[in-house]
Parts: sequence; C-alpha cells; structure tokens
Amino acid sequence: MYLARYLITILFVNIMFLFSCQLMENKQPSTNSDKRETVFRDTTLKALEVKTIKITRKNFSKRSLTTGILKADQQAIIKFRANGRIEALPIQEGQYIKKGDLLCRQEQQSLQLELQQAVNGLDDALFKKKDLLVRSGGEAGVDSSVSAEVLKNIHIQSGYNKAQQAIKQIEYQISQTSLYAPFSGVIADLEPKQFQEVMAGEKLCRLINTHTFEVEFTLLENEASGVKIGQLLNVTPIAKPDKTIKARVRLINPVVNEEGLITFRAKLQGNVKGLFEGMNVRISIERIIPNQLVIPKEALVLRSGRQVVFTFENGLAKWNYVTVAYENDKVLSISEGLKEGDQVIYEGNMNLAHDSEVVLK
Repeated sequence: MYLARYLITILFVNIMFLFSCQLMENKQPSTNSDKRETVFRDTTLKALEVKTIKITRKNFSKRSLTTGILKADQQAIIKFRANGRIEALPIQEGQYIKKGDLLCRQEQQSLQLELQQAVNGLDDALFKKKDLLVRSGGEAGVDSSVSAEVLKNIHIQSGYNKAQQAIKQIEYQISQTSLYAPFSGVIADLEPKQFQEVMAGEKLCRLINTHTFEVEFTLLENEASGVKIGQLLNVTPIAKPDKTIKARVRLINPVVNEEGLITFRAKLQGNVKGLFEGMNVRISIERIIPNQLVIPKEALVLRSGRQVVFTFENGLAKWNYVTVAYENDKVLSISEGLKEGDQVIYEGNMNLAHDSEVVLK
C-alpha cells in the first residue's frame, strides 16, 4: 500500500515538471522577429488615403543661419583739434545734419588777438621792405625793380617772410577751433556740453550715414568655404522680423580668429529706412548643391528612433530607412535609402506601418 502511494506521488511530480517546462518554452521570445512593424490587417477596414510625390534629382538649396550686426557703411568719430572752451554747440544726438554744417566752435578771442598782432607785424615788414627796395636801387612796392637774389635778401632782412608765415599759422589755429560735418548723417554719442573745457584729441561725437549699411557676421571654417564675394544673402532685423533685405557679400577677412571663425561683410541693398547702427540681425545664406534626391520634410517620420520614409508600391506602404544629407526649412536631401522615381508618401503617413494598405487621394 505504501509502495503504491509512493509510485503515484513520483508520477504526479514528473507530470507537473513536464508541464512547467512546456509553459517556459512557450514564453521564450522569437529570435527571428522582423525589425519592421507588422500590421495585422482586418480586410474589412478601409485602406488609408495618402498623397505621394515622385522624386527626381534636382538642385538643393542649402541654407545656413547665423547672426550679425548692422554697421553704417560710412561713419566717423569727430574729435577736437584744439584746446579750449566750447563756445557754440548747435547739434544734439539724433539730429540729421548736412555735409559742411557746423558741429562745434571753440573760443577764438585770444587767437584773433594774435592774428591782429601778426597782421601789424606784416605791415611793419612791408614798410621795411619798401625802404630796402629803394636803397637797393629799385622802386618802392615794385618787386621786379630788383633782381631775384636781391629781393630774396630784402624779404629776409625786412622780416616779410616771417610775418606772412605767422599769419598763416594763426589762421590755421583758428580754423582748428571749428568742426564741420565731413558728410551728411546723424549725430550719435555726443559727449561734451557747451562751455566745457576740452583738450585736443577728445571725442565730440560720432557721425553716422544712415542711408547705407552693411552687415558683419562670422562663420565657422567648414561653413565659410561655401560663401563667395558677390553672393546674395537675406538679412532680417531681430527687432523687425517682417522686414527682410537682400545683402551682397563684399569682403571676406582671410584670417581665422582664435575661436575658429572667419569674418564677412555684406552691403545691404534696398530700403534701409528704420535701421540703426549696431542692430542685431539674422542672416540666411543659401548655397546650391546639384544632383540631389529631394523630398518634402513631411515625408520623414521616426520609427523606433530611426528616420523612415514610406513609399507607395502596388497599393502598399513600404518602409524605408533613410539617411538625410542636407535639410532646410521645407525639404530634405536623401543620400541613402531611396532611389530616383520612387513614389514617396508625404501626407497620411503618420500612422503607417510596413505593408499597410493605402490608396491615393
């Protein structure tokens, strides 16, 4: 009796062990699963509607974006050329002035007195000159009445040359006390005040011609190679995003700075009204790359973290892993995964899987 119970127990344990092994085998994952998503289609469901485009090779417009600063094409720092007190200052910041307008005048009283003394000295020299002409056998006031050599000595003895030079020197000093606009423009950074004592070399203001601007920007070495003299750019002030102006590259500084950047300057073309010196701008640089497979950006989707484009083949959506070579704000250039002539699905592709049934809209 005990032997029978023992045998029954052993048999039951073996049966349970075999049953457990079968369950574990059924739970093992398949090692041959396809990486593409599989769709178990219900033949009663309506096929998804999609839009496609046939891709061909064409030129791709590669856009590089950077920022820059507007600089007036013509500007100057106006500095004092003499020591003295400011007597007249008929300008203010933001004022538009024309070429030749007075910017500032310093006191001239002491110089005017010196000029009068120099004029008196010239009169004395002329009197002596006439006397020496007569003594040398010539006529008073007639330089040609004596030889050139004699006349030269008379000028030296009378002090005539020195008197003339003194007048010219003082007249030059007087001219340095008045500053005039070298070109038409707007006054900026006006520093001194009227009646203030200033020294030669101190800054009066900055004069900016607001009718012509250029933009200064930098690019990394690998991006700079695609920009050439004469190339057109699109410039958009950050403060005025609805205003875009064309600019043409006019200068490339042939030096790479410590940060690995190359400096460019481009002259703005068109209406620059409302722009200011130092404005921050966005710059769009376009470079044409020929013979590219170009698709709409909407055609690209992500599946399991990878870039995928669906193509239309015989009523089915086919899954294609792709490599993007270039992109801009509207289209992509594909270097791997597609071929010329493929029908690329660009609308209705968000919920597709491999071999999904689709129909064209």
